Amino acid sequence: MIMPKNRHTAFTLIESLIALIITSLILLTIQFSLPLLKTQVSLPLDVSFQTAIRQVETQKYTMITTDSHSVRLNNSEGKKMNLTVYKNKLQLSADGAGQIILLRDIKALNVVDFQSYLKLEIVSENDQKVVGIMHLKREKPHE
Repeated sequence: MIMPKNRHTAFTLIESLIALIITSLILLTIQFSLPLLKTQVSLPLDVSFQTAIRQVETQKYTMITTDSHSVRLNNSEGKKMNLTVYKNKLQLSADGAGQIILLRDIKALNVVDFQSYLKLEIVSENDQKVVGIMHLKREKPHE
């Protein structure tokens, strides 16, 4: 009995290159398609504003003073912060430090102090007005 030679079956160099090219084309197509599938959800301004207010309230800020366009706050570490509109952004900014941008495309912040709460009104770039209520503890004046 004659034994056949053991032939190894494998891809040839050409077949391997074709498979590599096809795989590369598929990956390239996916890479350029993914950004097109990304959807940007933009929340209504009132929902975004209420979220920003709740964020400030839950961070345990205390109120020091207010004026008609800003609120002076103290954070839990004793750092003085300002809630104000600067360069069309509603932001919390620390004295001599960075800032936390809460909302963009805001023209103005109007503050009314009712002693037990603050009524905040923002005006967007397209003149949409949104009102929110903020409840913060007040700093006790130093005697």
